[in-house]
Amino acid sequence: MEKTIVQFILDNIFLFLPLGATGIIATIVLLLLPKKDTSQKFEDVKTDFITFFKFRLNIYVVVYLFVWIMIIIIGVLSDFLVPTLIGGVIAAIPLIVLMLLEYKTNKSKV
Repeated sequence: MEKTIVQFILDNIFLFLPLGATGIIATIVLLLLPKKDTSQKFEDVKTDFITFFKFRLNIYVVVYLFVWIMIIIIGVLSDFLVPTLIGGVIAAIPLIVLMLLEYKTNKSKV
């Protein structure tokens, strides 16, 4: 068993060297390969809201709320109560920001 990460990499240099070289070559090819497109494209932008039982909801908030609830359920069922509560509070920050932004934009008049 290796004692440090550096020792592990040095012992397996013949594995990591081709992987690193392939990554560098792929990055260079992807940087040089694309061509510039000068034509303008117009996209048909559709609404981000869905209607659910007469409630108009933002689809991103609904999806994030579903993921957040699944995180809480899996954490509670795994008996990791404290990390679940801390992670749930941290994961709820973007959800709260999305809701506040929606409330703020609905309240302001153009």
